[in-house]
Amino acid sequence: MKEKLVSFDLETDLVMSLRCLLDAMSKIERGQNTYLKWSVIYGHNSVQSAMCLALITSDSRLVRKKDSYHLEYGDLDNIEWLYEKLRKDGFLPYMGSKVIDSQRFEKEKISRLQTVRNTFIHQHPSLYVFTFNELVELVCISVDLVGFLVNESERLAINGCTQSQIKGLVDELSTQLTNCSKGICNA
Repeated sequence: MKEKLVSFDLETDLVMSLRCLLDAMSKIERGQNTYLKWSVIYGHNSVQSAMCLALITSDSRLVRKKDSYHLEYGDLDNIEWLYEKLRKDGFLPYMGSKVIDSQRFEKEKISRLQTVRNTFIHQHPSLYVFTFNELVELVCISVDLVGFLVNESERLAINGCTQSQIKGLVDELSTQLTNCSKGICNA
């Protein structure tokens, strides 16, 4: 029997993470706040995929950890390092492309998103306590940053169909998060 091969790509990862985030946020709107953990994880995954899609247009090595630059493959870099790379003018692939604005997207918040996501992924049998607002803020930062990379930065080299699908998901999430901050989510 012939072995079936499976491959993965960042565009699909981004779409799937945004869909999962949308589903988790719907559950939170209905009072199931335990889904906030997964919302942060999906938000982080979305940010990492979008950042990689923005950098890969310049050089595929920019999305990988430094120790794998000399190889044709490697682990994706974390969002803190990807953020730093997306702040450099030298990595802008197209005329009109934009770097990440450090005033709008503060590095401390990106670092906090990375830290909280790592806490959730590598959770030990300990009790972690976060405020509802802190976790919603991390999700909002994720959606805003993905929205910037997809809608404003003019860096992503993805097909038009996928780009419009991602824009639609970001718009839905932005609306959901706006409603959540107006009190629709049961805090």
